[in-house]
Amino acid sequence: MLATQACRHGLSVRYFRTSRLLESLNIAHGDGRFSKLIAQLAKTDLLILDDWGLEKMSLGQRNDLLEIMEDRHGLKSTLITSQAHSQ
Repeated sequence: MLATQACRHGLSVRYFRTSRLLESLNIAHGDGRFSKLIAQLAKTDLLILDDWGLEKMSLGQRNDLLEIMEDRHGLKSTLITSQAHSQ
């Protein structure tokens, strides 16, 4: 697995199901930890977001993810995964 290899090479890795990350960000807004959480995510060498696009995001959630991506752009790696669901 990519995350395991990254850890073996001394890189920091964080994995989130996208819905759980969005929930954590929402809670962090409420309890004052948002800036700290965003800073932690910006420092992580490899951020893995799984199950991307399975749920519709609110404007606030999209803005939070945009802030995370802007902080990481060109500096750290982000892996976004999703599974195609047929209807």
